[in-house]
Amino acid sequence: MAWSARDPRATGTGLARSLTLSRRHLGLALGPILAVGILTLPAPEGMTPSGYRTVAVVLWMAVWWTTEALPIAVTALLPVVLFPLLEILPTRATCAAYGDKTNFFFFGGLVIASAVERWNLHRRIALHVMTRVGGAPRQIILGFMVATAGISMWASNTATTMMMLPIAVAVLQHFERRGIETETSIAPALMIAIAYAASIGGVGTLVGTPPNVIFTGALETLYPTAPAVGFGSWMVIGLPIVAVMIPITWLYLTRTAFHVPHASGDEDATVLREALDALGAITPAERRVLAVFGTTAFLWIFRANLDLGFATIPGWSRLLPNPGVVDDTVVALAMATILFVLPSGQPGVSLLGNDWVQRVPWHVLILLGGGFALAAGVQASGLASWAAGYLERLGDLPLPLVILAVVVLTATLSEFALNSAVTALMMPILAASAVGLDLDPRLLMIPATLAASFTFMMPGGTAPNAMVFASGRLTVAQMVRAGLGLKLIGIVVVMIIFFLIAIPTVGIVPSGVPTWVE
Repeated sequence: MAWSARDPRATGTGLARSLTLSRRHLGLALGPILAVGILTLPAPEGMTPSGYRTVAVVLWMAVWWTTEALPIAVTALLPVVLFPLLEILPTRATCAAYGDKTNFFFFGGLVIASAVERWNLHRRIALHVMTRVGGAPRQIILGFMVATAGISMWASNTATTMMMLPIAVAVLQHFERRGIETETSIAPALMIAIAYAASIGGVGTLVGTPPNVIFTGALETLYPTAPAVGFGSWMVIGLPIVAVMIPITWLYLTRTAFHVPHASGDEDATVLREALDALGAITPAERRVLAVFGTTAFLWIFRANLDLGFATIPGWSRLLPNPGVVDDTVVALAMATILFVLPSGQPGVSLLGNDWVQRVPWHVLILLGGGFALAAGVQASGLASWAAGYLERLGDLPLPLVILAVVVLTATLSEFALNSAVTALMMPILAASAVGLDLDPRLLMIPATLAASFTFMMPGGTAPNAMVFASGRLTVAQMVRAGLGLKLIGIVVVMIIFFLIAIPTVGIVPSGVPTWVE
C-alpha cells in the first residue's frame, strides 16, 4: 500500500528508520566496547578464565543481535573469529557446529517450502481456508490465523507472514471502501493475529521455527546417547499447543484486546474469493509438490515408533535391516532432491531449479550454526556449569515452580533478543542446571524451547512482529497490551501441556538423572 508524504504513517516510518539507524550505530560500537570492558575486569568467583571470555563474546553477540548492528548472519559468524583467538574452542570444533546435521535437516525443510512457494501452493491453501470460514470480520481473522498457523508449521514464520500480509491489506482496504472503520479494532487485530499465528504455528513441528531445531541439535551435541526427540514425537507435543492457542488467541484478540465487530455479510469475503479465482485451476506442478510435501510429512511423522500414551504406532524404519541408519535429516534431503528431478508439467522445467536453491534463506542456516557454536562454547568453557550453579538454588522449590521459572525467564528474554539466540544460549545452561538438580535435562530444555516462540509483546522480538508493525496498521502500545495478556496465557498453556503430554510422550522420569547423561 502506497503512503503519501502527508500520511502520518509515512512520517512515522521515516522517524522509525532514523531511530533504527541510530540504534545500529550505537550497537556497533557498544558490542565490542562491552566485550573489551568485561575482559579487563576480574572474573567472578568460581568462573573459569575461558568461561569469562565466553561471557564477553556472548555480550558482544547479544548487543549486535538486539540492535541489528550488522546482518544477523554476520553476527552469527563471530564465534569462528573470536573463539579460537580467545582460546575458547579451536577453529575446527567451532566450524563443525555450522555443519551440524540438524542444520541439514532444516535446509531440507526450507527447500521443500521453496517448492511450495514457487508454485503458489501455500497461497491456494490459505485462500481455501479463509473463504470457508465466512465473511464477518471476526470470522475472517480466524481464517487468517488458521491458514497462517498451518503454513507456518512447515515454512518459515517470516515467509508465511510475508505471504499473508498483502492478502490482509487487501481485505482491510475492502472494509474501508465499504465505510467500515478499521483503525481501532479490525486492522490491529488482524495484523497482530497474523504475527501471533505464525509464531504459534511454528511450535507444531520441528521445522516450524529455529528454536525447535536448536533444541534437538543441542540435545544430540550435549548427550550423544540420549534418545532423540523425533519429528512425530515433537508433533504430539506441539500440535496440542497450536490447537489450544489458536482459538484462545482468536477469542482474546477479537473480544478482549480489540472488540472486533461481528457484523454479518458474505460480501466481506468477496476479495478472498476473487483472489482464489484468479489462481485458476490447480496445476500439475501444484499437485506434484503437494504429493512430495505430504509424503515428506508422512515419512517424518511415522519414521520412528510414535508413542501416543494410550497406544504406540510402529515406525516404518523398523522395516530396514538397520533402522538407525535413517533419521529425519536423511528424509529431508532425499525428498528435497526429488524436487529437482520431478518434472513440473511444463516442457524442460522441473519442480525446482538452481535459481530456487539460491533463494533458500541461507542466513537462517548460518544463524542456526552460530547458535550451535555459541552453545558449544558455553558448554566447553565451563560457563554453563557456572551459570547452572545459580539456577540450582531453585532446587528447594517444587518441580513445577522450577519449570515455571525457566519458562518465564525464556519467554521474557525472547522479547528483547532473537528467540533462536536465546534458545542457543539457554540450552547448555539449562542442561547443566538440570543435572545439578538431579533432573532429566529435557525437563528444562523442552519447556524453555516452547516458551521461546511465544514472543508477542515487542515489535523487534521476532520477524513476524516486525513485519506487521511496519505495515503502519498498529502501534507499539497496542502490541504490548495485547501481547502481555497473551504471553501469560501462553505460559499457562505450555505448563499444562508439558506436564500432561510432553513428559509421558518423551518418556521423562520427573526425578533422577537418566543413564545417558555423561
